[in-house]
Amino acid sequence: MISNDLSILVADDNEMNRWLLAEQLRCWSENITLAVDGREAWGFLQGQKYALVFLDVNMPGLTGFELVKKVREDSVNQTSPVIAITAHVQSHQKHLLTESGFNDCLIKPIVLADLQRIIDQWRVPAGEGSSHYYANTVLEKFDSNKALGKQFLQKLFQELPLQMTELKLALQAHAAQPALNIAHKLHGSFCFYGLADFRASASRVEQSLIAGEFAEACRHFQQLDEKCEALLDMRVEVLTHMEG
Repeated sequence: MISNDLSILVADDNEMNRWLLAEQLRCWSENITLAVDGREAWGFLQGQKYALVFLDVNMPGLTGFELVKKVREDSVNQTSPVIAITAHVQSHQKHLLTESGFNDCLIKPIVLADLQRIIDQWRVPAGEGSSHYYANTVLEKFDSNKALGKQFLQKLFQELPLQMTELKLALQAHAAQPALNIAHKLHGSFCFYGLADFRASASRVEQSLIAGEFAEACRHFQQLDEKCEALLDMRVEVLTHMEG
């Protein structure tokens, strides 16, 4: 079913590749924005939130890798599913894409069956917020093993409140090294779960502490704390999606 509710950004410096992917995506949506390179894509990504973002990994100006890093660090699309477009990737290299901030990848030449999988897995249904996104992110990290993904998510939900409280107390006490240790642990945890937006937020706290910028670390902590509270508030919905 074609829907204009599904907003999509496609960024590829090759005109033919860009046009072909857009034509294929019109099976699902007419609301498609095209960017001719990384810099133009970054302009779009700062001003509008997209339901799906497709980035060619090799673009002039800003590569897909550089662009997804900026998206995860500071944009309205921090939680948007971002799909890498590449000419080739080995199965053992896919983790490099996810560690860089991508949610998934498409291999050129792109076929409709692969796009269908991407749409089914990463499209965030209207009215469901980001719970579907977080469930899919963890499932992707655990190779679609629902039982294992749910088990680890429950562990995250149990540990996260205590870790955030410990970090808050360390920051309030101006205990820089303990705060840095906790921030580093949180950063590693979010990397493990594939939660790119949380990883970027935790990284900003960690890097500010390393640089001795305590006020900045506190500011970034506040942003991370708000994100964690929102995630914990939707924990039931996330776990429900994991079972679905």
